[in-house]
Amino acid sequence: MEPINCIIIDDEFLARKLLIDYIGKLPQVHLLESFDNALNALDYVHRNSVDLIFCDIQMPDLTGIDFIKSLQKKPVIIFTTAYSEFALQGYELDVVEYLLKPFSLPRFIKAINKATEIIRLKRLAHKEDKKEKVSTETTLTKENIGFMLIKSDRKIHKVFYDEILFIEGALEYVNFYTKTKRVLGLYSLKELEDLLPTSNFMRVHKSYIVALKKVNEIDGNQAIIQKHKIPIGKRHKNEFLKRFGL
Repeated sequence: MEPINCIIIDDEFLARKLLIDYIGKLPQVHLLESFDNALNALDYVHRNSVDLIFCDIQMPDLTGIDFIKSLQKKPVIIFTTAYSEFALQGYELDVVEYLLKPFSLPRFIKAINKATEIIRLKRLAHKEDKKEKVSTETTLTKENIGFMLIKSDRKIHKVFYDEILFIEGALEYVNFYTKTKRVLGLYSLKELEDLLPTSNFMRVHKSYIVALKKVNEIDGNQAIIQKHKIPIGKRHKNEFLKRFGL
């Protein structure tokens, strides 16, 4: 795999120094630049190919959260912060990891491994022939065929609709959960709403689609599917309950 090009944005010198030291220990990660404020990083990100950004949250002039919101095309983001209360906002921005300062080298490596997998899949997707991808995915996902062919990890997985428990959004990808496996595929939840049979699949949250036949229990604002607890968003709850005659 080609090196992962990353930048650091943090107004604290010692925090930047620690990240530079950790990055230097990992040959697969290449540090392009280090910035002490987000404003200076904005132009650089727009002009250069950046795979990964380590970004602090509490910074003068422009916070890390506002910086991420301003990006039209987001690289993979890892927040590095001393404030745990921003974890929820990080989730809403599709941040891959949330490193709470001070973090150890093993914790840093764990975050890098997670980011590496997503970056690898993004690169593979960009190399695929777009015409072939559209032809394969739209032809083989019709309701009457009853299955999907999902490209993941250099393989093509055949997943039957009846096997799917639920689908979870993850940045530009989604996780398909079945009883026996999890498959990461290059889709958006919006795209899957159009592709999947509406008779059995429903969007219940901004990050989840569930197979209605697999719902074992409804507990308040959660749909229980086997051992999984799927949140039900406010805007989806009434329609979800109607599907069960409630």
